[in-house]
Amino acid sequence: MNRTIRSFSFYFAVLMCLCFGMVGSAFAAAAAAVEAGVVVNMEGSLAAKGADGSLRALATGDKVLAGDALFTSKDGYARIRFADGGLMSLRPNSHFKVESFNFDEKQPTKDNASFNLVKGGLRAVSGLIGHRGDPDSYGVKTNTATIGIRGTQYGVQLCQGDCTTIQTPDGTPPADGLHVDVTGGTVQVKNAAGVQLLNAGQFGYVSSFTAAPVVVPAERAISVDIPARMSVDKVPSPGSGGGNRGPVPGGAGGGGAPPPAPAPNANVCPTG
Repeated sequence: MNRTIRSFSFYFAVLMCLCFGMVGSAFAAAAAAVEAGVVVNMEGSLAAKGADGSLRALATGDKVLAGDALFTSKDGYARIRFADGGLMSLRPNSHFKVESFNFDEKQPTKDNASFNLVKGGLRAVSGLIGHRGDPDSYGVKTNTATIGIRGTQYGVQLCQGDCTTIQTPDGTPPADGLHVDVTGGTVQVKNAAGVQLLNAGQFGYVSSFTAAPVVVPAERAISVDIPARMSVDKVPSPGSGGGNRGPVPGGAGGGGAPPPAPAPNANVCPTG
C-alpha cells in the first residue's frame, strides 16, 4: 500500500513538473516575442521568419516582432512603423532583420533598436530611440558597416552584384558595397577601418568592411527611391484618428533589385 502511494506521488510530481515546465516555456516564448512594430503599408508579398524559425505571410496591419527576418518579393514594398514612432520602408527583394528592439516610454535608458540589412535597400525616418537617451542605442548593420543616427532621415542600398539596373547620375551603375544618402539630420557610418559622419544632402559609400567609409559627390551617388504611394500609413497611429504619417523622403534613382528572397505563398504559410 505504502509503495503504491509512493509511486503515485512520484508520478504526480513528475506530471506537475512537466506541466509547469510547459507553462513556463509558453510564457518564455510569449515574453520573447516582443512586438517591435506594425506593417502600415505594403505591395507584393512580405514574409517573416521568426526567431523560432517559423514563417509567416504578413499583410497590412500585422505585427513585426523582435527577432523577425523580413523578406520582400521581387515586386514588393513594405512600410513598417515601429513602437517608438520610427518608420522603415523596404524595397523589393530586400532581406531585413529586426535583431533586437526594446522601447518603453518610461525607461529611455533601456532603449534598443538593432537592425540588419542583409540585402536590398530601405529608407528610414528614425523615431525616439537614439534621440532621447544613448544615441548608440540605434543601429543598422550591414556586411560592410554599421549605420548610427543623430536625428535622421536616410536611405541605404546594399549592392552585391545585383545593382546593374540602377544608374548613377553620370550614367554608370553603382559599385558593389554600401551606399547611403541623408535627407535630414546626421548619419554615422562606422566599420573596422574608420568612421564617417554624413549630414543632410550628403552621400556616402563603403566598399568593404576593411575599407573606411567615404563621402562621394552627388554625380557618382545614388538616392534610394521609394514610390510616393508607399508614404501613406494605412494603419492609424496609436491615439490618432488618421492614417497618414506623411512621406518617407526619397529621391531620383533608387535601390536595386537583388535576386528574389524566399517567401511563403501568400495563402500558405509554413510553420516549420
